Amino acid sequence: MTLKSILLATALLIASPFSLALTLDEARNQGLLGENARGYVELTPRGKEEAKALMAEINSQRKAKYIEIAAKQKTDLAAIEKIAGEKIIEKLDSGKFYQDTNGKWHKK
Repeated sequence: MTLKSILLATALLIASPFSLALTLDEARNQGLLGENARGYVELTPRGKEEAKALMAEINSQRKAKYIEIAAKQKTDLAAIEKIAGEKIIEKLDSGKFYQDTNGKWHKK
């Protein structure tokens, strides 16, 4: 095997997990993830295991941002989450899933 072949094989091995990674838009388009009324993403009833890691990552980032905003505004985290949830759901494209405050799923 030549050095060029080894480098190419290594590059493909490194890149392959990233190329298979699911994005939030892809997960929403496939109906795997939807938005909830608290400003976080959740697995929809058709959600799959591969979307769980993405869900955890997105929710962790969102929660950190919500905590930051709540601290700046000196308000409860729950209030920020509620406002964020309303805004996110309002901006969702047609055909995307969201969950209302009662936990029921809807398609916009």
